[in-house]
Amino acid sequence: MLLADGSMWRMRDLRAHGIDAKTVRRAVAAGAVEALSRGVYRKPDVPDEHGAALAEVCARVEDGVICLFSAADFHGLTDVPPERVWVAIPNNRRPPRLDWPPVRAVRWRNPLALELGVEERVIHGVRVRITTPARTVVDMLRMMTTVGEDRAMECLRDYAGSGGSVREVRVIADGIGCGKTLTPYIKVIPYFGDRPCRTLRRSFEES
Repeated sequence: MLLADGSMWRMRDLRAHGIDAKTVRRAVAAGAVEALSRGVYRKPDVPDEHGAALAEVCARVEDGVICLFSAADFHGLTDVPPERVWVAIPNNRRPPRLDWPPVRAVRWRNPLALELGVEERVIHGVRVRITTPARTVVDMLRMMTTVGEDRAMECLRDYAGSGGSVREVRVIADGIGCGKTLTPYIKVIPYFGDRPCRTLRRSFEES
């Protein structure tokens, strides 16, 4: 009954409903329950919702925030699906160890960075905290040495092409302390259009 709606459940939450690990193991062995990863379960043959892998990670990393490539992919700001789930964690937290899906953890020192420009979605019954499109653009640009210039510019291009708010990007960038650094990129958002990234990079250098 708990798994009937296709939601994901952690073992500790099942225990809270009076279901012990032995019962779950029997259900898995009988094919009535699917073990997605260690400690995360779901009804078998449930069609994946958009972002199902993100829900698997957030079921195990409750204080994490889906970010960078994974957030860009979720919001349609990249043409290249990431091979790992990128998740931001507090600076004092150990990187998660998951059997599946593969994870790339990023530590953010500023507590505000884990809150500003972060929205909440529910995927397969799991609370998924993920950066908004505008925040994702800011992160891709400020962490360009990590993600690569071409991928950061791709994200900026797709955000601008979708009619993304310049003001929202500015407010978030200022809020986390990188507004001055990103000003040349923010200024060109209204002029992006369909121009290739290479042409725009020249305009950044000239500015």
